[in-house]
Amino acid sequence: MLEPEKKEMRRPTSPSSKAPPASATPSRSGVAWADGSGTWRYIPSRCPAMQAVEQRAIRVAPSTESVLVLGETGVGKDLLARLIHHHSPRREQPFIHLNCASLSESLLESELFGHMKGSYTGADETRPGQFEIASGGTLFLDEIGEIPARLQAKLLHVLQERKIYRVGGRQPLGVDVRVVAATNRDLVQDIRSGSFRRDLYYRLGVVTLQVPPLRQRLADLEELALHFLQQYSALYNRQDLAVPAPGLMDRLRTLPWPGNVRELENQIKRIILLGGWDEDSSELLSDEEEERNASEPGSPDTGIAPSRSLREAARIAVKRAEKRLILEALTRTAWNRKQAARDLKVSYRSLLYKIKDYTLRPAPSREESRLPS
Repeated sequence: MLEPEKKEMRRPTSPSSKAPPASATPSRSGVAWADGSGTWRYIPSRCPAMQAVEQRAIRVAPSTESVLVLGETGVGKDLLARLIHHHSPRREQPFIHLNCASLSESLLESELFGHMKGSYTGADETRPGQFEIASGGTLFLDEIGEIPARLQAKLLHVLQERKIYRVGGRQPLGVDVRVVAATNRDLVQDIRSGSFRRDLYYRLGVVTLQVPPLRQRLADLEELALHFLQQYSALYNRQDLAVPAPGLMDRLRTLPWPGNVRELENQIKRIILLGGWDEDSSELLSDEEEERNASEPGSPDTGIAPSRSLREAARIAVKRAEKRLILEALTRTAWNRKQAARDLKVSYRSLLYKIKDYTLRPAPSREESRLPS
């Protein structure tokens, strides 16, 4: 069972910045592992489908081959990557998490491969890239589907040759890094559209792990909810809320959870912050449930259920309009996110955040899901 993804990027200052030795301690709720970023906890799943994914991850962990982790946003792909690292011989070496969607093409190239002093304006010193910093350990490339085509070719070369060239550098540098990549995108569809290289897909996906969404893992929901409840009631000094209110778990099981474990965590956090179950009961609504309530009779002009407050009705209306406009722009540009961002007059990064927040994805193809021959 997975906690939600942590999207932060860690950048040690030099290749010698090693994480301290990892240590695993058994606990009632799973494996707690202390490393340079603090302590994280992996909670084993009770769902047979997720258990099969975990077992496959542990089996492949001792190798050096690349692993591709697929799954919807919020399912906890980064924790599965950490589980692989922890069960590998590299567990005492760095685990570096890089979000490929958070940087422009030029910055991402420098972040991955490093740069030489004077290689571009502002390059005042030679800096190592994440491949060098993660040497001997694991490099987790999150949002791999967002890497531009030119960098895809360069990344493929690094994976094949195990050598990098810093930006502005002429000497190859050998690297010993295990790459785990993750995405919530349909890479098969991206290959068909020409936005992702097929050879890179095969090279990254020597082993592919498909993380099931929370709605298919309801056996895990109660334990996860209790875990977050205890975590945030302690963090915000609300031990009186550490025990779930009657009917809460039944309520949680009825929701579709499009945001998966991250959405569940945020819902529990919101309850703790607002100080009680009753105050926040109206907030325990997913986007899908809001859409159902919006179509209730009694409010034909606005499409908002009459039982809602004015503030909540405005919030729902804004979200619905924003989601519709973003989806229309993406459809009009054939899911060219940079062009859609320009059309909507927002930053590329803001658009990527909104796509994740609303769990938008291209319409499914009529073709078979397998790759074309």
